[in-house]
This record gives sequence, structure tokens and C-alpha cells, in this order.
Amino acid sequence: MKDAGRNFRLGLFVLGGVVFLLGMLFFLGLSDAFSHKAAVCTYFAESVQGLSVGSEVKYRGVAIGTVSKIIIRVSDQLVQVNMEIGLDHFVNVDEGGRRQQIADFNRFFQSELEKGMRCRLEYTGITGLRYIDFDYYATPGQALPEKPLDDDDADQLFIPAVPSSFHDILKAIGTSLDRISRVRFEEISDGLERSFSELSGLLSDPALKSMIERVNGAALDLQSTSRTIAGVINEERLERLMDLLEADLTMIRELGEQWKRESREAKIPESSAAFREAAASLVAGSENFGVTLFKLNRALDAMTELVEYLNQDPGSLVRGKSSRPVAE
Repeated sequence: MKDAGRNFRLGLFVLGGVVFLLGMLFFLGLSDAFSHKAAVCTYFAESVQGLSVGSEVKYRGVAIGTVSKIIIRVSDQLVQVNMEIGLDHFVNVDEGGRRQQIADFNRFFQSELEKGMRCRLEYTGITGLRYIDFDYYATPGQALPEKPLDDDDADQLFIPAVPSSFHDILKAIGTSLDRISRVRFEEISDGLERSFSELSGLLSDPALKSMIERVNGAALDLQSTSRTIAGVINEERLERLMDLLEADLTMIRELGEQWKRESREAKIPESSAAFREAAASLVAGSENFGVTLFKLNRALDAMTELVEYLNQDPGSLVRGKSSRPVAE
């Protein structure tokens, strides 16, 4: 009986160890074999230093999968990176089969690619390790890069890659160094040397020295003049001058107000209106006077004609005007 109990306990211990081992294997990665995944690939034309199989794949910072394979393409020197994306991060595992989930996943990513989603290498802190991040790095509606022609794996969804920020920095540094290398420092140095020589000759010119001395003399004279003016016009005199100026301004103001009062008392607007009316009447009277003079002139012409006629024929005054002129 004792041996049977010991064997039973030993069997329970072995069975518990096997169950524990299977549980550890399940949690350490065996569970991935039972999860639904989608295959995604991309191609990098830059160094993937720091990226390895098992590196994380993130969508806007959320871990959604891992890198499954890294391949160097001999035909075009591109680095092909295959990834496995967990479908449970995007769709409900309980609804539909694996084919339906993959179809929903591909449809979602195709729509996001048209909105500008691309993948890019990013660093994990300062460790030097890298991961692949999916984010919207391109302009919405931008044309998608074509997949390499010799890649005929239809089960993998192609996600175009964009250069990493570190690659852009290195490219900018390389461009700057290339531009710096094109600068002709020897010609610049020779030009500066010639400029300094010409400047030295100009400064040693006697005419320039004489002009500088004259400018210094003029500055001293100006300084002496300013001191003289400062000695003549002291603060007390300046205050008296300001008082006189203020008094003159007050007098001018009073004269202006007095002129305003006198103009109001003189009723200049009314006088000017009466003057305008008198001028208008005078203009009208002058017109009437001209008409009267015209009529008077015509009457004088008629009287002159009558007098001349009577002189020629005095008898017409008694018998009337004859139709024929009287012969002399």
C-alpha cells in the first residue's frame, strides 16, 4: 500500500510538471499558433540596423504584431521585411472566420493607405533597437509606390515604406557637407588677404590721416562751442526765456479771442449778406439803366432824323410828310 501511495503522488507530481510546462510554453509563444494573423510585407532602401526578427510592429504607437522575417533582395538591393499582424487588434475574433477577418483587415488597410498611411523605422529610446511604426506620413490621395515585380506573394499585403527621420537627417548632413566641400576657401582666403592689403594701404594714406585730423579739429571746435553756449545760456536765463515765450503765447491767445468777439459784435456775416444783396440790386439796376439808355439813344436818333427832315422840308410840318422827297 505504501508503494502504491508513493507512486500515485509521484504520478501527480509528474502530471503537474507537464501541465505547468505546457502552460509556460503556451504563454511564452505557443498561444500565437492559435491566434489569427495577417501577413504584411514592406521594402526598405536604407539600413535596418537595430531591426531583427521579433521586433515590434506598431500602429500609431500601439503594438499590433512582430517582424517574422528579414530578407536581402539581390536583384535590387532592397531589404524585404515580413511582418505578422494580430487580427484581434482590429476585428472581433468571435465574428466570422479567418478569411473574413483577413478580408476586413485588408479592406481597412487599403482605405488607410489612400489616406496617407505608410510604415517607417523608428528607434526604441536610446538602446539602438528599432521597430516598425505605421502612421500617416504621406499626403492623403498621394499615389502609392508599386510593389516589386518579382514579388508574386498575393497572400501578403504590401505596405509602402518611407525613409526614417534619422535617414533624412543623415541625408541633410551629407547634402550640407557636399555643399561645404564645393566652397572655394582658397579663393576666399586670397580675396580677404587682398582686401586687408588694400585696407592697410588706404589707412596709411597721408590724405586720409589729414582728413581724420581735420575731423578731430572740427569735433574739438564743436565741443568748445557747445561749452560756450552752455556757459552763456544757463538754467536761470532759459527759465526767463520760457516765461517770456509763455507770456507772448498768452497775449496772442487773448488777441485771437478779442478778434473773435469783435467779429461777432460787428456782425460781419449779416453785413456781408446785406452787401451781397446790395450788389445784386446794383447789378439789376445797371441792367435796367442800360435798357433805358438804349431806348433813349433810339429816341435821340428819331428826333435827329425828324429835325433833318424838317430842315429839308419845313412845310411838311403843316401838310404832313410827303411820299416823295422834295427836290432842292
